[in-house]
Amino acid sequence: MDVLSVLEGRLEVVDDSVSSRELINRLVALGPREEPLHLVELDAVVKRHYDWVRHMPRVRPFYAIKSNDEPAIVETAALLGCGFDCASIAEVRRVLGFGVNRERIIFGQPMKTIEALQFAKEKKVRTVFDSDTELRKIHQYYPEAEVLIRFRFVPNNADANYNVKFGCNPATEARQLLDLAKELGITVIGWCFNVGAACSDPEILYRAIEAGRKITDYATDLGFSFRLIDLGGGFSGRKGIDVGIYATHINRALQEFFPEDEKWSVIAEPGRYYSAAAHTSVIPVHGKKVFRNEQNPAQIERVFYYFNDGIYGTFYSAKYRKMPVKPVIWKKREECGPERRSFLYGPSCDGIDCFAEDILLPELDISDFIIFEDQGAYSRVHSCRFNGFCVPKPVIFIRKSVWELLEQVASATQPERLVLDSKYLQLNYKLEAVVFE
Repeated sequence: MDVLSVLEGRLEVVDDSVSSRELINRLVALGPREEPLHLVELDAVVKRHYDWVRHMPRVRPFYAIKSNDEPAIVETAALLGCGFDCASIAEVRRVLGFGVNRERIIFGQPMKTIEALQFAKEKKVRTVFDSDTELRKIHQYYPEAEVLIRFRFVPNNADANYNVKFGCNPATEARQLLDLAKELGITVIGWCFNVGAACSDPEILYRAIEAGRKITDYATDLGFSFRLIDLGGGFSGRKGIDVGIYATHINRALQEFFPEDEKWSVIAEPGRYYSAAAHTSVIPVHGKKVFRNEQNPAQIERVFYYFNDGIYGTFYSAKYRKMPVKPVIWKKREECGPERRSFLYGPSCDGIDCFAEDILLPELDISDFIIFEDQGAYSRVHSCRFNGFCVPKPVIFIRKSVWELLEQVASATQPERLVLDSKYLQLNYKLEAVVFE
């Protein structure tokens, strides 16, 4: 598949001087529509990738496709030489369809179906386990597999904690599982963990890698030869977040606990880090309900606003992942009404379809637009057509100099090296937040 040609058909190339604000204005100018719109700026994906390899040259990113499977983003990640963290047969098959080598894939679901294991065996992809039952299942259906042991390391503050559902205790269960793997003759080649979504305690990564060292030492004593380290996800993708806050702790830990660069292959599974800032939701007010004080009808107590997008579309994470939205009113402040207690509702007939409650907003009118930045992670993938409403439609742009870089990458034998090209250092595009006028 010619990935670049397919990608080109999905987007519009614009001049480097075109700002995010100008692109938003283009979508707003279309007026209120039945379908919600997502402004997708692929420059954000490329810039995130560049920042990653600049700060952590030892850690190869395996894009977590589950965070956003928008074809343009997946194709861009493939062009840049990313590996891929996949959780299902469909995701693995899709990535292989881009011509991605199996060495650039990790089948990271610790509890796979028998059919998934048989598929992994057919494609010879590496996979993960965190329990004795999964080990025995691997032994039965994919005995020649190269596998990683997943351990849990609980952070104090992450937007979502994945360590309840997956991962073994690194101090006790990990040793028992390695003993069993040795007994069964399973080839364990390394370890992995996941500290949770958008972890705000990056120092936890240092301590998790330290725990991985202890697991490695025990495995070595058993006769295993570990060579792969997977640092999982948990990297915030919000605008204004610098990956350097994670790199400081990761690089220090790798240097201290795994200093032999050539022996160890180190990967991580950034998802929202790549995708979050790439999407901006652009939605109009379609309905409005004003609630007045019964004793004093001139006093407005609260306002309900209704949109063509809600928790069954972009805002699942606002409801269920404790990620509050930050609305940007696309209207001059002096043209708005006074601030009101506001509630933001989606279009469905489900009463829980509310993605922001009791927030202060200047009073708006029908057909006014609100902008929500950083909506690229776990929005499109959670969208469905509940009640028959439209899922968000992506409108995709890329700046000219970034497109030219991708053209170079597509023709290069080592695309990851081209990302460090000095030309990219001069790129004007920045991930700056849009401000209220």
